[in-house]
Amino acid sequence: MEQSRKGDLIAKYGLVNIIISATNVIFLIINSIIVNDTTLNQLASNKYVAYALNFLAGCEGKLGILGSLSKIKVFSDGEWWRLFLHMYLHAGILHMTFNVFALLFVGKVVEKKIGSFLYILLYHLIAVINAIIICVIFPNSVSVGASAGIFGMIGIVCVMKWKKEVVYIKSLSKGEVIYIIAFSILSLLLGLESFVTHFVAFMFGIVVGLLLQKNSKFE
Repeated sequence: MEQSRKGDLIAKYGLVNIIISATNVIFLIINSIIVNDTTLNQLASNKYVAYALNFLAGCEGKLGILGSLSKIKVFSDGEWWRLFLHMYLHAGILHMTFNVFALLFVGKVVEKKIGSFLYILLYHLIAVINAIIICVIFPNSVSVGASAGIFGMIGIVCVMKWKKEVVYIKSLSKGEVIYIIAFSILSLLLGLESFVTHFVAFMFGIVVGLLLQKNSKFE
């Protein structure tokens, strides 16, 4: 029975999509636990309160320090792994939860249509290219989150919707579509940097979706 449920989950959400989503959860837990004492003292005088704050709405653990996106760290210090690692880090449980649900919903559609390998490649490629652009536009910012990759996938799904793809129609429920729309609107309204980050990634997704359609991936 348990094996059957696992198979149902994989069939519904896609193996790679589940792995990416689970990695976000694991990284949040690790980043909430492995925090140095100096950082904890800056968050709160009580150690347990500090841990709770970091788990709820922070990215102050050692993974956050090691992997958050920063132009200086990436281009001046040569810490190129941040272009990749930042997309698996989040500013607390709420940030991560909103992103993971959106990823599960849109990611399953894309993975079912274009396959696991192409899905994981495009997801990370769009996020990395977007990160480089954001470092140039907002050189003083420090950011984390999977939303760039998610918005890239939303762009691809929008092309699928436009092409009236059967996979789109069968995979997304009305509630999931409403969630994705609400997620997108909220993300775009969180400030100029958030708007530019997500809009650029979304446009990348649109372009990629059109290229996939042109090369018969959506037929």
